[in-house]
Amino acid sequence: MNIKTIGVLGAGVMGNGIAQVAAQAGYNVIMRDIEDRFVQGGLKNIDKFLSKTVEKGKMTADDKNAIMGRIKGTTKMEDLKDVDFVVEVVVEVMDVKKKVFAELDELTKKDVILSTNTSSMSITEMATATKRPDKVIGMH
Repeated sequence: MNIKTIGVLGAGVMGNGIAQVAAQAGYNVIMRDIEDRFVQGGLKNIDKFLSKTVEKGKMTADDKNAIMGRIKGTTKMEDLKDVDFVVEVVVEVMDVKKKVFAELDELTKKDVILSTNTSSMSITEMATATKRPDKVIGMH
């Protein structure tokens, strides 16, 4: 499978950092959060970090603009339907994570790997919310 677009669920510090790194690596990113103010805050943090990198001479303004152009912010789960890989970075509450994984399972293509960034919760339990437990992984 060829990964071109990565879905990131969560625009907080960890989520926007993952979105930024993925976009810097050349991937298209769809960063989703539950409220637009969170999405906009995540995009603003990425822009701020990249602007500082440009100011330090470690990146050109064109590179920064290209990276920002690869990140789309949204509040709609359905915008993730065509992603090739997912990173879940939502609140550390099992019921919320399982709900998110169940939605992703229904929404995304069946060969898409659904990953979680948790370091403290059972990935096996999250996987039970899907019909593809063999495609649910942890990455921290």
